[in-house]
Amino acid sequence: TAGANANGDTLSPHGSVANVCQLTPDEIDHIDIKQWYQRRVRGYFQHYYITNNLRMHQWALRVNVPDASVSKTLTVSGESTVSEVTLKLVELLGSLKNWSKYALWCTDKKTWLIAPRATLNTYGLDAGNKVIFTTTSKKLSIQLPDRTQLDLEKADFSNTLFSVVCTICRDLRIRHPEELSLLRCAKEEDLKDARNVTARRTFRVRKANKPKPKKDTGASQNSMNTAGANANGDTLSPHGSVANVCQLTPDEIDHIDIKEGKTMDERAMMNAGWLDSSKSLMEQDVQEGDMLLLRFKYFAFLDLNKQRDDARINALYHQAIRSVLSEDVVPTESECLEFAALQFAVEQAVRNPPKLAPAISPGKDDLDSALADLEVSLGANDPDLEKLNNTVLPNYNRELQANLKFKKPNKIFFFLARPKMHKFTFRDTTMSFYKDSDGSGPPDFVQDLKDCTIVPEVDIRKHKYILHIKPPGAKEYLVLFADKEEFCQWTAACRLASKGKPISDSTYDSEIDIVKTMANMQEHSQTLKLNRNKRAPVTSDEIKTEDFVSARIGRKHRPEQLANLILDAHNMLPRRDHTATELRLNYILKWERLMDFGLSYFIVKFDKSKKEELLGISRTHMSKFDLQPPHELLKTWHWTSLQSWNVNWEIKKLTFNVDGDSHAFECNSSEIKIVHEYIGGYIFLTLRKESDTELDKEMFYKLTGGWQ
Repeated sequence: TAGANANGDTLSPHGSVANVCQLTPDEIDHIDIKQWYQRRVRGYFQHYYITNNLRMHQWALRVNVPDASVSKTLTVSGESTVSEVTLKLVELLGSLKNWSKYALWCTDKKTWLIAPRATLNTYGLDAGNKVIFTTTSKKLSIQLPDRTQLDLEKADFSNTLFSVVCTICRDLRIRHPEELSLLRCAKEEDLKDARNVTARRTFRVRKANKPKPKKDTGASQNSMNTAGANANGDTLSPHGSVANVCQLTPDEIDHIDIKEGKTMDERAMMNAGWLDSSKSLMEQDVQEGDMLLLRFKYFAFLDLNKQRDDARINALYHQAIRSVLSEDVVPTESECLEFAALQFAVEQAVRNPPKLAPAISPGKDDLDSALADLEVSLGANDPDLEKLNNTVLPNYNRELQANLKFKKPNKIFFFLARPKMHKFTFRDTTMSFYKDSDGSGPPDFVQDLKDCTIVPEVDIRKHKYILHIKPPGAKEYLVLFADKEEFCQWTAACRLASKGKPISDSTYDSEIDIVKTMANMQEHSQTLKLNRNKRAPVTSDEIKTEDFVSARIGRKHRPEQLANLILDAHNMLPRRDHTATELRLNYILKWERLMDFGLSYFIVKFDKSKKEELLGISRTHMSKFDLQPPHELLKTWHWTSLQSWNVNWEIKKLTFNVDGDSHAFECNSSEIKIVHEYIGGYIFLTLRKESDTELDKEMFYKLTGGWQ
């Protein structure tokens, strides 16, 4: 009972009101106290003793220590933390080494056990797993875009790849490391089976094939013990890591045997070698001593500044050269000669650097100096800084009108038909033509040039100015012009429209100058031939043409003729005292203007398609091409219209929504994670601002990491 006072009132144990039930003997017998007690005890044993017995069950964990050539057996349980296991192991090993840079690695699960408070049950470990105790810092060879081999002595194999790339770029003084990543070296066996769907999945890491060390003087040996060098040859010191930079000779570069894709299938297979930015090197089967390629993965470059980005511009310049020579981009012959002329000018500027004027006069103070640096910084992306004073505001009412000749694509004998004169108008990104010369009535043909392929054709001697326009998924048609001035204006407008920019854009005048420069190269060809006869003949030994132009251009001319054409194009360059960095920046800007610049290809299969197709991803859009040559453009989706995208990691299929339409595909040339990382990476790069001082790594991991 609850008790009673002297008056007989019932009391609760704590002085509160309580109800006392007086049971009869029959009711007391009805309650089975023994059964109730047994049930409670049985539940207690099941919940506590049995469960905790399974958790606290101790078992033997065998840990191999390769550096000490020993193996230790530890008695652990599933609730043992990583720090407890590591402490037990170090106590058994003794003070033979400094074990502070070591960590546990499970070879079966390909996982680092580095979270100190995490238990073995968290990682799913048991007695059957193989665990090693190894150092987190290992040797790694990195090949830079200029074919320089960087031997890292302490590369972190336990951190994410993105953090490793940030460390390497910091040591090399390359800003914006989010634009770069590490790529596996492609081998011949990886590319020869590019058409085989089952063989595309395997892409092995290639062991570093290092050249033998050369015996040299002390001066050259000191130059090898650096962490990198900028474009002017200045050595760069590392930040806490030890590295050797090996400048390889052409024979040693050929010995390394790094393959480059020649066909679209092989280029798609090359993209399968990109490493996962959210995983560590060990988790991706990268072993100590392997060689990886440091390359620009995303072709969206923020704030290229010739004052602060010397090393970054130099690396990007050499990657652009390889892109032009291997025909990842396909420029015209005149554009190839322009690239070769700029490359030749860079080599001349490196051999004979121009004398630079002092940056500040003695009468200027610190404020004037800062303002001068700011002015140069704001105009660094423009190859000609004098144009900054002549900036023209966009003309939103700009429109082109002319009577031009036109060849329709629906003619039976397209190339034999005579072109007819029509009235043409161009406004925003749309070109229209009328059958009547006065342009009365509605237009008979309207073409939005967004995502169209624009190819100019110029022959000064025959007075031929033709513009080839090919819409996505349609046949090509031609527009013929009467003179060069008219051709340059319309070509510049069409080139801008193909990139989604209207004719009212402020870069229209500069685009006209670019087209004029291309036309002037042929206009002055006769004069250059006269000057060519006066100078000494150029041999193929003086200019190795295979280092300046692609094999496609090299097959059209003899080496001596091609060398003279390169010198002629070099003489056409503006006669200014450019530094090597300025010329490299001009090369990069011209490379960015090419139509197929920055496209990374993958072989995919869409749900509603019966055959494989080619997917190209760039900084502004994602395009679908026909896999068979000539790789006709079928569809384009811009990032500005992208609403969402997600990946089903079980069936490895990516789904994206654009303007309310859903599209899904599976990738047959690489893992779907690489495609997902490309899309998330470009979305991250579009969100950057020049005012951002720190890299938002958390946002980068959210957009590129995914949930697997």
